[in-house]
Amino acid sequence: MNFFNQTTIPAQPRTDMEKFVEITRKDKGFEKENQWFETCRRERIPFVTVKARSNLATVQWDYISYPTSMDKPLFSMHADIKARAEAIYDRYRSKDTSLGVGPGVVSFGNLHINDARQVAIELFDIIHNAARVATEKPDRAAS
Repeated sequence: MNFFNQTTIPAQPRTDMEKFVEITRKDKGFEKENQWFETCRRERIPFVTVKARSNLATVQWDYISYPTSMDKPLFSMHADIKARAEAIYDRYRSKDTSLGVGPGVVSFGNLHINDARQVAIELFDIIHNAARVATEKPDRAAS
């Protein structure tokens, strides 16, 4: 049985506050991030983190929470994910921000903390939708 028959990506996204975990300097070790990773893996949702340091933050998504059977379908949507991430970046960029997009990873650097939270929500929605398309319509994802 393949992944498409075994698992579905939740149709209804979570509330905005349930779409990422925010890691601050007060969070020692990796327990908070690891718990979020396990939630993402179990629920088949995007693993999005906001790593805050004073007024700036980094927003990251990594496909690692998805099973390996999602690699090809999700990677086939890389161009769409990249274009949408770039559109987000254009709305929140400043002279010090950065964007990195690769197959299975997206990283926004040096965002103001409030912007970072909004970027994390929007990034979650992009990835969540891409994963749904990849699992519900594998022919579209492969094209």
